[in-house]
Amino acid sequence: MTDIEVETMAEQAGQHDTFSIAGAIREIGRGRHGARGLSFEHARALFERLLADELSDLAVGAVLLAWRMKGESVDEVAAGLDALASWVHHVPVDPERPVVSIPSYNGSRKIANLTPLLACLLADSGIQVIVHGVRHDPGRVTTYESMRAMGLDVASSIGDVPALLARNLPAFVPIDVLSPRLSRLLDLRWQLGVRNVGHTLAKLLDPVGDRRCLLLASYTHPEFEQLQHELLARLGAHALVSRGTEGEVFANPRRHARIDRLHEGRSTTVLDAQALPIAQVMPLPAGDDVAACAAWMQSVLSGEREAPPALQAQIACVREALSETA
Repeated sequence: MTDIEVETMAEQAGQHDTFSIAGAIREIGRGRHGARGLSFEHARALFERLLADELSDLAVGAVLLAWRMKGESVDEVAAGLDALASWVHHVPVDPERPVVSIPSYNGSRKIANLTPLLACLLADSGIQVIVHGVRHDPGRVTTYESMRAMGLDVASSIGDVPALLARNLPAFVPIDVLSPRLSRLLDLRWQLGVRNVGHTLAKLLDPVGDRRCLLLASYTHPEFEQLQHELLARLGAHALVSRGTEGEVFANPRRHARIDRLHEGRSTTVLDAQALPIAQVMPLPAGDDVAACAAWMQSVLSGEREAPPALQAQIACVREALSETA
């Protein structure tokens, strides 16, 4: 008998627990217009069971698809991050040096994935850079694959990270190393056919665990922009938020996207959106050519060519944000 059947029978018999899978699904699964968000407490209890692998496959699928159709609320995502904290192997960093977190869960299809270049340029200036994400994604070039093609080491365990940071290299931590339980949730995408709430949590998690990181966050849809701003303000997080490039955080080389800084609950625009003159739009290799993209980024790092102006502007915003909290 499934979780839902057992709990439905219990409810019908007058046995009311503090948490009910059936009750949660009834709230979030009424369709886009009829669904209601869970309270922080109810959502946290649901995430605890979800991450602890205490739900049947049927219940997990029902919850994830219902949330996908409804969309997550600020309370629900805040509850998810709170529950997730105990399932993350937090990364040790040098408290005397600034640290930036770059989530990378999309990769690229058309535009070259410049997340490794962004990470390397920041690390070259003495910033501790933690990149976390998936290793592979069918149909896309992931940051993990690009960094390996560039000859960069990636962390096979949390213990590998301090040595990479000490060498002024970006530390790529695969999500299956950083949080195996969250990684399993992300992997359900390939069974369900769509992304789930785990991807929202992954892009907002704090890999250090004490809010020392400057989080680089990105959005694609307007509703996620609003959710991110409200959530990060509520958490008092320090973050730079901008429109993503195919879901990645690096600045689109064709334009300056607006960048907002979230700090101590306040949001300030630090870079206005504007199109770049055609003369400043640099030709890039095809996004699906891993070797060509890796060679192009290495040529920037070696000084043979300049980084795209939009990326330079983004890096300037990161440095300014870090200097103001030093």
